[in-house]
Amino acid sequence: METDSETSINLMSKEGDAFTVPANVAKMSELVKSMIDEEEDDDSTPEIPLPNVKATVLKKVIEFCTHYSTEPMDEIEKPLKSSTMKQVVQEWYAEYV
Repeated sequence: METDSETSINLMSKEGDAFTVPANVAKMSELVKSMIDEEEDDDSTPEIPLPNVKATVLKKVIEFCTHYSTEPMDEIEKPLKSSTMKQVVQEWYAEYV
């Protein structure tokens, strides 16, 4: 049996662009997770239509989730110790914003 990191899911943007991502990354979205049919045949790659999400936005979300799956963001201390993002979160997350 394949694990979520080995299984792929196709996310379809509003424009019809397909983005193939590992299932563990796709399932970070509660919406996508709820749409995945757990009973689906293991040999097929599920397609999840996201008609309200533009391709440019979906690409950024996938980039974030992919990075987060390998390097989770540290919890942000409150109150903020600085107004400079690089002093509050890891460098990648500061640059992403």
